[in-house]
Amino acid sequence: MHHQLATSLVSAGHRVLFIENTGVRTPQLKDIGRIQDRIRNRLRSEHGFRQLNDGLYLYSPLFIPFPYSRVANLLNVFSISLDIKRWMRLLRFNDPVVISFLPSPLAQGLIEQLNPALTIYYCANHMAGASKATAALRAWEDKFFSSADLVFTISEAIAERAHFFSRFVYSFPAGVEMAKFEHQGPNMIYPADIVNLKRPIIGYIGALSDVFDKQQIFDLAKALPTATVVLVGPKYTDLSILKDVPNIVLLGERPHEQIPAYISSFDVALIPYIVNEFTDSVYSCKLNEYLAMGVPVVSTNMREVSRFAEQFPDTVLIGTDSLDFIGKVKQALDNPEFRLPGICEKRIKAARENTWEKRFIGIMQVIEQHLLLKSQQPVSWKESLAKYYKHSRTRWVTVTTVLLALYLLFFTTPFVWFVGNQLVVRHLPRKTDAIVVFSGNGETSYRNDSYQRRALDAVRFYKQGYAPHIFLSSGREQNISEVEVIKLYLEDKGVAPSAIHILKRYPKSTTENVLLLIQQLRQQGAHSILFLTSPYHGRRALWTWRKQAPDIEVYTPAVIDTPPANPQWSASVDDMCIIIYEYVAIAYYWAKGWL
Repeated sequence: MHHQLATSLVSAGHRVLFIENTGVRTPQLKDIGRIQDRIRNRLRSEHGFRQLNDGLYLYSPLFIPFPYSRVANLLNVFSISLDIKRWMRLLRFNDPVVISFLPSPLAQGLIEQLNPALTIYYCANHMAGASKATAALRAWEDKFFSSADLVFTISEAIAERAHFFSRFVYSFPAGVEMAKFEHQGPNMIYPADIVNLKRPIIGYIGALSDVFDKQQIFDLAKALPTATVVLVGPKYTDLSILKDVPNIVLLGERPHEQIPAYISSFDVALIPYIVNEFTDSVYSCKLNEYLAMGVPVVSTNMREVSRFAEQFPDTVLIGTDSLDFIGKVKQALDNPEFRLPGICEKRIKAARENTWEKRFIGIMQVIEQHLLLKSQQPVSWKESLAKYYKHSRTRWVTVTTVLLALYLLFFTTPFVWFVGNQLVVRHLPRKTDAIVVFSGNGETSYRNDSYQRRALDAVRFYKQGYAPHIFLSSGREQNISEVEVIKLYLEDKGVAPSAIHILKRYPKSTTENVLLLIQQLRQQGAHSILFLTSPYHGRRALWTWRKQAPDIEVYTPAVIDTPPANPQWSASVDDMCIIIYEYVAIAYYWAKGWL
């Protein structure tokens, strides 16, 4: 419905910013696909924004996925509202009408920051009753019923609840787009995967989710072994109970433009939902889509379907329990009266009374009426000024809180130590064929004294007898070569000149550095090395060695400036910069395939 509403608004000449769903529960493993889609959308966008066509814009926000955490919500509202306000200023998108299908804390926080001309909560289902994971939404939904200027609902059950909180509640259930679902009779071409199936065909179109009554479908297929039960739609629940039933066909998801052809091929169409508080609050969009194609419909005994059957008699059969549901399907298949042109036309006529076009006209009339009423209300400059300062104060409190929280996190907790410690390698030193020294990597600037510390490390390990050769490399070209300085120092400390090997070239990356040294090591016949580098550079360099030279054993011992292994409760800005640089470098190397 939200897609339908957005495209209809654009067709009516309005500009629409469509904000992708920010969720009402913490992500689970089954949401991996949706998360990947969200990341792809973000990467294809300009700072999260994309223009889909004239007047329609899409925003894919980045957010912390803990919808009921106060801290996460504070940060999300702050960052997302900044993005949206910036976009609104650039496009002169002033005094918007905000229509939200979500009552979540984040949605309400954003709406408060945007200060819209009109706020509408379009309650399209009983989300708080969908699962235990969304139960916390109930209080927030009650709050939104109260604070929104208007409430649109899709069912009588939701409208009854909304009336306790709001004076302005309007019913706008899902509607069918008749241009897409107009009955075409014998001219309709059936999909190729339906044509050769055994008839009669009993079909269902829609999501196979937790409210889909799998047991009912299993019982139906067993009771009617000569019929074929066809299920078309994406799978969001375990369907193992249905997979071994020979007359059940799972076709999976199909493009929306093909759905009318599938419905037209059905001898009977089903709405087989479990009846509970959640489904009693749902107005099934597929009901009118089925009827628009003139197909007999059998449904479980949900409240909204029962109301529809009372309003439009002889259009839908309702099973009061499992046996009655199966009996109604048999009746729809066996009774020839259900295929008489008059009955078929009665179904189509009912669908024409419930088109999306009619729903949208009603929605626009209500919005325009309330915008007019609001514009005629006197504006108090005192209230407006107080509201402005309240928003400004909230913004500064938020910014200060965020900055303070970040300061405390980085400078007074072991967080930086913990993150940096993942980069540090502390192998026990052992005898090897050579010592390899990288003198300059892992510093924020190449005007550093890292090479001095590496020189001390090289002398220490050499004199302790861990290796007979030392290989020296520098990360950048200098006026006075660091490796030449180290060589002079090593000779002064008694290291034989013949044991010192210098890499004359200046590599542009750790990978190139490793590749150049591999050649020298193999010429020397070295199969194992003691590798000395700056501590935070250790992990990336070690992974690079393992990727480029898996035949060489690499040990990275603790060096002079290796941070303590026990938690440290403070950190310097320089350490933070080095750690951030290393993580970015690791991500870059991984993307390039160097790790």
